[in-house]
Parts: sequence; C-alpha cells; structure tokens
Amino acid sequence: MQQLQVIEHNNMRVLTTKQISSAFGSTDKIVMRNFQRNQDRYEIGKHYFALSGEDLIHFKASRQNDVSLKYVSNLYLWTELGAWMHAKSLNNDRAWEAYQMLIDNYYVLASKQMILEGGNNLTPPLDEKRLYQIESRLMELEQQFKDVVTLHSGEQKRIRNAVSERVYKLAPNQSGARPALFSAIYSEIRERYSVNSYRDIKQYQLQEAIQFVEGWGGTCNQ
Repeated sequence: MQQLQVIEHNNMRVLTTKQISSAFGSTDKIVMRNFQRNQDRYEIGKHYFALSGEDLIHFKASRQNDVSLKYVSNLYLWTELGAWMHAKSLNNDRAWEAYQMLIDNYYVLASKQMILEGGNNLTPPLDEKRLYQIESRLMELEQQFKDVVTLHSGEQKRIRNAVSERVYKLAPNQSGARPALFSAIYSEIRERYSVNSYRDIKQYQLQEAIQFVEGWGGTCNQ
C-alpha cells in the first residue's frame, strides 16, 4: 500500500473516502453505498466526520495545498473505527490486508508519536497496551456487526449463481417456465430473510441461503 498523505481532524488521524477505496481495492461508489446501507450503525464523531458548509471551508483553508479538495462540496473523513467497518463491509483479502497496514503504519504510529511528543518520562511504553486495545475493539466490533453486515458483491453473485443453477435444474428444457421460477425463488428468499432484496441478506446467513436455494422445490404461478 502506497504511503498515505496524513490527514488530521479533531486531533485524530482520518482518511478520505478516496484513500479508503484506493487502499482497500474498491471504488468510492461502493464504499459510500456500503456506508449508506448501514448508516445507522455509524456514529458521527466516532466512525466518521461529515464536513460541509463552514466546517468544510475551514478544513480546506487548513489544507490549501491539497488540490483534491478544490471542488469538493461534501467531505467524509473516516476514523480508525470507520476504516474497520469499511473493511468488514467489503470483506475481501485486499481490504483486510490494507486495514492491518493502516493499523501498523497510520493510526497506531500516530498514537506512538503523540506518546513520544508528550515528554512524560514517567509514562511506561504503551505499544503492547495499544495493540491489545485494538485487538479487543476488533473482537467487540466483529461481534456487534455480525448481525448487520450484508452481502458484498462476490457473495451476492454466489446467490445469483445458486438461483440460476436451481432454475435450470428444475426446468432444463422449459425456457418458458424459467422466469416464473426465478421470480418465485427470489420472492421466497425475501420472505424467508425479511429483506427487500437478496442483496440485503446478512453475511452470516450466506451458507444457509445457498442451501435453501439448492434445496428449493416450491411452486410458482405460471
């Protein structure tokens, strides 16, 4: 992962959406879509900052050499915990590897630097304590978001593939019957998991959902 430009806000190191998407091998659109779908789980000031109006003007003034901010009218800045939530939502190897590097080389180093600059020789080194706090927080957040994180694009594709395979198995030589079968399976998926779309199935439900589709033998209105 390339060296990140250090950005600070409210005495915290933060990342822009573009930095998050670039580091995690994603796109700004996907990062913001995941955020919007789970926005009630994000806490402003804890996971992110949303700057606009006067706040954004003051922030731009403090970073006059940052040309990427020139035409921005709304700016999201992500904290360490916010970055973890994006890694969890994307749930791919690149995101997790990048997040670990962020912890090692961006957020944690900022804490170490503040400790050193504090000049308090009576304070023992906090490297291990800091890492333990991070690991504990990750475990806590992982449990907290286990029941709310929805399928990422690769997992959604697995559902679609399972549905297609089931439909073609049920109607191998009946192309006219397939649209009704597709509709029926997706309808039962929405009802079974109380979602508006199969995309909103929770990640921990993925294997169960695939097994449900593979064993589906319901009827449809033709």
